Amino acid sequence: MRLRTFRAGGLAVCFVALATVASTSCIPDVPTSLLSEPSILQHPAVVAAFAEVERNLSSLFTGNTRDGLSFAVVHASSPEKAYSFNNGTLRFNETEDDTPLVDSDSIFRVASVSKNIATFSALVVENESRQRDTQATFTLDTPVRQILPSFGLPDIDWKNGGSEITLSMLGTHSSGLPREGYVTSYNMVIGLSQANSNTIGEEWAGVTPESLIMSFKTRPLMFGPGQRPGYSNAGICLLAFATVAQHNALHNTSQTWTAFADDLLHSLSLNSSFFGAIPPPLTERIAIPGADNWVDLLIGPGYDPAGGMWSSANDLVRYLHNWLSPTPRLISSLQRRTALQPRLTLPDGKQSVGFGWEITDVSTSASLGQEKKYALVGKSGDAGGFHSWVDVVPQLGYGIVVLTSESQDAAPDYARLVPTGIRDRVHGILVPAFAEAVEASLRTRFAGRYGAMGDLGLVAEETRGNGTGTFARVEVDGGQLFIREMVVNGTNALEGLDRLGWTEESQGRFFSTEQGVGLNPAEGAGEAAEFGEGSLVWRVIPDLESCDWFDFDGYADGNGWPLSKVVTIEQGGRTELVYPPFDIRMARES
Repeated sequence: MRLRTFRAGGLAVCFVALATVASTSCIPDVPTSLLSEPSILQHPAVVAAFAEVERNLSSLFTGNTRDGLSFAVVHASSPEKAYSFNNGTLRFNETEDDTPLVDSDSIFRVASVSKNIATFSALVVENESRQRDTQATFTLDTPVRQILPSFGLPDIDWKNGGSEITLSMLGTHSSGLPREGYVTSYNMVIGLSQANSNTIGEEWAGVTPESLIMSFKTRPLMFGPGQRPGYSNAGICLLAFATVAQHNALHNTSQTWTAFADDLLHSLSLNSSFFGAIPPPLTERIAIPGADNWVDLLIGPGYDPAGGMWSSANDLVRYLHNWLSPTPRLISSLQRRTALQPRLTLPDGKQSVGFGWEITDVSTSASLGQEKKYALVGKSGDAGGFHSWVDVVPQLGYGIVVLTSESQDAAPDYARLVPTGIRDRVHGILVPAFAEAVEASLRTRFAGRYGAMGDLGLVAEETRGNGTGTFARVEVDGGQLFIREMVVNGTNALEGLDRLGWTEESQGRFFSTEQGVGLNPAEGAGEAAEFGEGSLVWRVIPDLESCDWFDFDGYADGNGWPLSKVVTIEQGGRTELVYPPFDIRMARES
């Protein structure tokens, strides 16, 4: 490896001279707008994958389980489910032959999936606060004490970082706060059997916002603030209380967080989702496990943010669609983008934590010819006979919902459904299929031979043909868009870019490699606006063994156009490729 310096127009730029490779495990970016194309769901690979998912889920019920299951797939193209599978009895406490079965409108307690609504509510209020310049600043980096002056810790913890615990730390479980906001009335070390669904449920139900905040003042932190993720129900509840306090200050109201959360659910058209008591009109759709359960447990306002939500597969599909949409409701596109990214990584290097998300990955080599890892950004929930998992795969524009209810108490001949096991099995089928479909869409829209249309008029000298032509060849490989060749007046333009930095001792190739150079979407609003509707800005990035994030806009032409920037324009049924440093505009011919 050798450090090289390029100069152009007086600007020094450093590149690390690394050999490019024919394949990479770096997941290719694709335009956000492409991920929401409805045609992706009609691709043969996706259609076949749904059939395979059906076979796999059906096989779960041929052995020793009869749990209730409601499963759905959501795609960025629609807030309605793209695929669903339902099986099992809705109410296991009934024995009649005509007992209703689970469907996509059946309502399950989703337990800790509630936490994702709590973090979402914080993003909503952050967005509200930004739109009101006269109000006090409320961001995820705001210390809790600035929003809730009643929050406190034992003095030694307060002086050693505790006073600076932020809302972000609460949402990523990295505040160091204890897992719970109460202490049981019995010794759990010697009486663990007492910590069953009923007793723990009663403890949860009795917590109030005031008692939870007071509990922090008497108990030391379990980790140093920001040290590492440590799952904390109490920390999420504190985030919710701070959130609604700011919301009330903005709107001069006095809502509880539960009431505020219900308003948010209705704003997203999640009309079968709620916190608190079961509304009478929804009673007939409530799933009832056959095991000890929390159906009749009314979780109070103290722990509602941690586990009090009820929802259906159809509603959760709509909720996840908001996370897949480039223009989400109630939060900004920037908030959506950053919230889906990891904030902290656990010591095993396999798990990450986002703001309200548990992040893992799935590996696949099918159809792409090499192993690639895709992030699964999700949230689990387990409590009182119910188990759940929801997630999105941001790089592929889809997600899943898994809701289950136990048919009986634990027994040697009974195997309950495990949502994370279903998750892993299903994504192993869907990820390669959606990757293939996205690649096909990318190929349809942009791949082909581009021929010269004429000058852009950005430089005084015209681009003249010399008999050997001006063209570009764009292809898709491994899910990524490549410029394989770009020839201007018979000259290899990509090699011309590399030659800018060649010396007698060093003649590395970054642009003019055998496979060409990768195009990655650059979705800054200002750049796209320069070329109008239908334009997409791309950055050429060397395709290395690991993701390259160094070599952007290192040098530019005389007009200030970065040499790593390319634009495509789709208008009137025609696709054009624009590259001002060579003063050319080309149209796709095939």
